[in-house]
Amino acid sequence: MVRHGSRGSRFYHQTDEKPHITKALVFRIVAYFKPYWKIMAVILLLIVLTSAMEIVPPLLTKNIIDIALPQKNIRLLLLYIVLSFALLLLVNLISVGQSYLNTLVSKNIIRNLREDMYQHLLHMSIRFFSNVQAGEISSRINNDIGGIESVFSNTFIQILQGILVFVTTTVILLYINWKLAIISLLTLPLFLLPTRRVGRARWKIAADMQSKLAELTTLITETLNVSGMMLIKLFTKEKEEEKEFQNINDTVTKLGIRETVVGRWFIMTIQTFVAIGPMLIYLFGGLILIQYHDITIGGIVMFVTLVTRLYGPVNTFANIHVDIVRSMALFERIFQYLDLKNEIKEKPDACNIGRADGEIRFKHVFFSYKETNAPTLTDINMEIKSGQMAAFVGPSGAGKTTITYLVPRLYEVQSGAVLLDGIDIREIALHSLRNQIGMVTQDTYLFNTTIRENLLFARPNAKEAELVQACTTANIHDFIKSLPQGYDTVVGDRGIKLSGGEKQRISIARALLKDPRIVIFDEATSALDSNSETLIQQAIDPLLKTRTSLVIAHRLSTVLSADIIFVVENGHIVESGRHLDLIKLNGLYKDLYDKQFHSADESHSMQ
Repeated sequence: MVRHGSRGSRFYHQTDEKPHITKALVFRIVAYFKPYWKIMAVILLLIVLTSAMEIVPPLLTKNIIDIALPQKNIRLLLLYIVLSFALLLLVNLISVGQSYLNTLVSKNIIRNLREDMYQHLLHMSIRFFSNVQAGEISSRINNDIGGIESVFSNTFIQILQGILVFVTTTVILLYINWKLAIISLLTLPLFLLPTRRVGRARWKIAADMQSKLAELTTLITETLNVSGMMLIKLFTKEKEEEKEFQNINDTVTKLGIRETVVGRWFIMTIQTFVAIGPMLIYLFGGLILIQYHDITIGGIVMFVTLVTRLYGPVNTFANIHVDIVRSMALFERIFQYLDLKNEIKEKPDACNIGRADGEIRFKHVFFSYKETNAPTLTDINMEIKSGQMAAFVGPSGAGKTTITYLVPRLYEVQSGAVLLDGIDIREIALHSLRNQIGMVTQDTYLFNTTIRENLLFARPNAKEAELVQACTTANIHDFIKSLPQGYDTVVGDRGIKLSGGEKQRISIARALLKDPRIVIFDEATSALDSNSETLIQQAIDPLLKTRTSLVIAHRLSTVLSADIIFVVENGHIVESGRHLDLIKLNGLYKDLYDKQFHSADESHSMQ
């Protein structure tokens, strides 16, 4: 399907052929442990304690073989066995506590990462969300961040533990018999040979898998909601969507199998090398025992036990290297989002303003949605005085909505300036600026919660009487009261349980509740019935009254009552003035009036 081809064109493309594990990247990852340094210190202490305690049982085993059994000393035999068991039990109990602390740290780090990601994305401009798929964002927050949890829960702890075990065991081996120790250490390089190749292979598979998981999440997000499902059913595309899901899901499954198989081959190779060490110890240890008598049978058994313990951290290091290299694919995706720069930046000394007068000026404003594209808006100059209603008219795609979006800094101008009461809006704190502005858009968005919660989104501390007053003014109170649950009625996904007119009137009530000084309104009512249109017109009048308003006009009555009309074409304001003045110019506005507004009004009158 052509439509689904866009799902593969992600905002971020993984193009590297190998991971780049840099010192800066490692330090950045390790920095997430900083808030939990006290817990990490306790974990380190426990690791040191268990590493030391784990050396004792092999020594006790040597004494059992060399002393207790040859002397047939049952009391000594029981003592060594009890001590070994007690140490084993104590080490396991400490390990449980250590595991709890590991989990505590890792879960909190993952929580912090998700919060950092969510907070960062909340402050991104609308431009970012226009260029990225919702499923891609969800995949990075859930799949990618969830996929690196093992790095924080196990990897760094295993590295610390492995280093201590390796050092203590090596020292003990060299002390007992340096010849056998060197033989044991000579096999260690065999562990490192397959690690680099396997790590790179798993990294590439992991990168591909996360990309496919993002596509899968996008597909689920787009289709398994009310709007998407209605579209699928109306166009009978169930089989096509099912096939699309199966294709992506099959790819994810195959990638998972490939990654697991690569890991299994690696583990098999490592385990083969692990078996070589004890065999060499028995061989050379036996020769030393037979020819030189420099070691006992218990000493050989103890040596094999310690060598097995030595190979443990080496095996862990090999596996950790593979896991870390694999995780770099996820860290790159996560940090790629966290490093995205927000074009809407608030200055440290940005000012807070009280209730604005509402005078708006555009001075030589240029804007483009993408830096490489031709400007969407070119040299926009206009002035809207306090309390005026400014209507914007022009062909579809001319730039009317873009102009209105620049006022609350949903987008940032590329050059020029937008001024509110003579102050460049970039000098005003975002919270203070946007508190002055209410928007009622053509595509009204309601959260899948109650009508009350949707209204309180504008002003959480609003009283019941204020809710009722706003809804009464917006001509929606009587309808809400007629519902079985009234204001506690859940509206469904994007307000699917309500009609277009009802949603827009609730949106108007929400804007009234905010009581903004400036109102931006896209009055697209052509898709509504005449009764809904009348109710909305009655609702919008109190909202626009005594406020500065920017209205994208679709109705003749709005055009006629506007204090000033701006005619927009191809990103330029080509005409401005009042209705009669623009008619006399006999230009684009006159043409639009004759074709659009005048004919639309006649059609409306005939209904």
